[in-house]
Amino acid sequence: MKIKRLEISGFGKFHDRNIEVGDGINVFAGENEAGKTTIYAFLKSMLFDIERGRGRAAAGDMFHRYEPWDKPWQYGGMIQFESGGRTFQIERDFTKNGKKTRFFCLDDGEELSVDDGDLQAVLSDLDRATFENTVAIGQLAAAPGETLQTAVQNYAANYYHSGSSDMDLEASLSYLRERARELSRNVREAEEKRLKKRELGEQEGAYVERELTRLRKEYEVMRERVQDLDRQEETVEKKGRRFLVPALIMILFLSAAGIFLFVPRPLDYLLIAAVLIAEILFFWNKVKMEKVVQPEHQDPAMTREKLEWRRERFKEEIREKQTALANIREQIDETYEIGEEEKLLKMRKAALELAAKRLLEVSKDVYQDIGERINSRASRILKEITEGCYDRIYLEEKANISVYSGNRKIPAERLSRGTLEQIYFAVRMAASEMLCEEEFPVILDDTFSYYDEKRMRAALRWLAENKKQVLLFSCHKREKEALEEMHITYRDGWS
Repeated sequence: MKIKRLEISGFGKFHDRNIEVGDGINVFAGENEAGKTTIYAFLKSMLFDIERGRGRAAAGDMFHRYEPWDKPWQYGGMIQFESGGRTFQIERDFTKNGKKTRFFCLDDGEELSVDDGDLQAVLSDLDRATFENTVAIGQLAAAPGETLQTAVQNYAANYYHSGSSDMDLEASLSYLRERARELSRNVREAEEKRLKKRELGEQEGAYVERELTRLRKEYEVMRERVQDLDRQEETVEKKGRRFLVPALIMILFLSAAGIFLFVPRPLDYLLIAAVLIAEILFFWNKVKMEKVVQPEHQDPAMTREKLEWRRERFKEEIREKQTALANIREQIDETYEIGEEEKLLKMRKAALELAAKRLLEVSKDVYQDIGERINSRASRILKEITEGCYDRIYLEEKANISVYSGNRKIPAERLSRGTLEQIYFAVRMAASEMLCEEEFPVILDDTFSYYDEKRMRAALRWLAENKKQVLLFSCHKREKEALEEMHITYRDGWS
């Protein structure tokens, strides 16, 4: 890809400004607030659209930062570039109410669609993150609390192990492991909850079993007392029958004798029969109405009805306790089975652990393929721009980065800011060559501020020999002077 022309309708401080971009090195040198960063932001916005924040973040986003103050209705522009042997043009309108994009091929006039991915296809899937982390190079920046050598180490480690600076391998692994630990805690809590439920169930079941045992004993007592009453009634009844038989025989004998002696026949037979029947009925009723004597140990107030009521009550309570005990045992049995929530937690934990494992495995595979090539290429670039002072970059297992000067290994923490910037430059250039299908323009924004004169010249020489197009933004004139002294042709970007 090569950039040919920029037309700025309105962006930041610029209005109706046209900029031609040529092959080789294009230098945009000027004092602070000359507009160098604005041109870089315009270029990035034309390729990848402008960044807009939401809520409070909107106040400091790129859209509001570069929105023209005096002519907000004139916000946008055009960029022409070559890619794959064809020339394309993108026109963007960034205004709030009229935001739109046109993308077409100038060679045949074909209208293309950014929304359908045509621009991304033309740019060989180059996205904003890859652009900003490979060919667009500013000064090395460290995150808060992070040293510069750590920033270089993290950047290199991400590319060597994952093939992308946009993916923080260590942060990703740390996130996966932390989530797995969190789920492990959730699994333990679920297990403890299940075991606690079992323990409470077993305690409740033991209490119900004790109550059931007591009720059964009470029921047996009531049943035995009712049986005692039955036996006593049966005994009285038998006694009554033993008394009644001889009495009836005696009465019958005496009655029969008297009737035979004093009553003439045949009335004597009828009278004997009538007397017999009357005597039998009398003595039978007398025996039935005889009071039954209660056992000595029995409460006189406890009648048969009360005994039977209490026995039935105990029987009903026993059935209720048996049902409750069966339910409790069923609930206890359920605690031996893992519930759906606990199964899901274990599945998620296993998935996270597998993801971390696969991420490491893939990163090792990527390192073997891409990482070694990036490391090898970055080492050669570093050797050239340091003019042989450092000939190899070495990334250790824990992302500790070192360089070799001959046979001497020097850890990153002992290197100067300028050398760290050069390692950063070398790794980014190597990454862009390995990961981008098509060569893209290199954009340098005050990249050489910490380079000494000798190494800055070496870097410029390397760029002139290895890159088709470079856009160099600087607040100094020394890059232009060095190019002129080395007789390297360049184009003044402002002209």
